[in-house]
Amino acid sequence: MNSNQYCVLYHSQLAPSAPISCVADIVKTARGFNKDHDITGILVFDGQRFFQYLEGPKEAVMGLVVSIAQDRRHVQFRLQHQGPSAEERMFRNWSMAYVLVDDSEPLADLHGIEGESAMDKLRSLIPMLDIA
Repeated sequence: MNSNQYCVLYHSQLAPSAPISCVADIVKTARGFNKDHDITGILVFDGQRFFQYLEGPKEAVMGLVVSIAQDRRHVQFRLQHQGPSAEERMFRNWSMAYVLVDDSEPLADLHGIEGESAMDKLRSLIPMLDIA
């Protein structure tokens, strides 16, 4: 484990007042910000729920999480896992990989689990995701 590398997994729901078109803005902004702050990760969206995994320097990741938690475009923010990450990043080639899942079935039980179980579930989903 690299003590400076940190990871976070959270889920939230699109705010009722937020247009679905805001998701494209979120991804575009995230890609630029993350690249500038050495953060990598993935955002999975099923049309209603967000699941996001972030990895990078602890200070940068936690600062971003505080900002995300206050973003009014989503509600019911819930941190599912946080802690030191492996030396090898899961999404080292992606400032922000984005996946739109047409079927919410693969994500249905992810929102109810926490800690290492949530990370295991995310790892098991990655091969099934069409990452862009």
